[in-house]
Amino acid sequence: MPKFEYKWISPISYSSEGLAKLLREILEELDYKFQRDKVEKFYDKFYVIIPLFRFAYAFRFIITEPSEFIVDVYDTQPTHSSVMPYIEIDSVNDENIEDIQKMLTLMVEKMPREPWKFTKGQRLMHGALMPEFRKARKAWEKIGVKIK
Repeated sequence: MPKFEYKWISPISYSSEGLAKLLREILEELDYKFQRDKVEKFYDKFYVIIPLFRFAYAFRFIITEPSEFIVDVYDTQPTHSSVMPYIEIDSVNDENIEDIQKMLTLMVEKMPREPWKFTKGQRLMHGALMPEFRKARKAWEKIGVKIK
């Protein structure tokens, strides 16, 4: 029977560099087998109405045990003065969802504040009405992380 797979992606309120360090500590604490890789992520940035295509350096973690999945952490630049970090997990499916939930729940516990809660300064820097702020909370709920 074919398994249902999807890509999970969420904006986060922490820098990708800091989150990559925390993610490495969490994977080691959980005893997950993984390796690191260097990749570039493609994203687009709108300038007036014209999309500009950009690349971002991504911290990639290739997890092989206890299940297989790939985590990318990277920063985008939606405006000239702001940086919006993202976390992305490819191939979320029935076989690896519990391991992913365990990893993300531990990540939330180790952070000083929830990654879907952006400060007022971040909201003003990015634009107070950007949809990414609502998307972040919904993405974490969708993956099964308990929201307080």
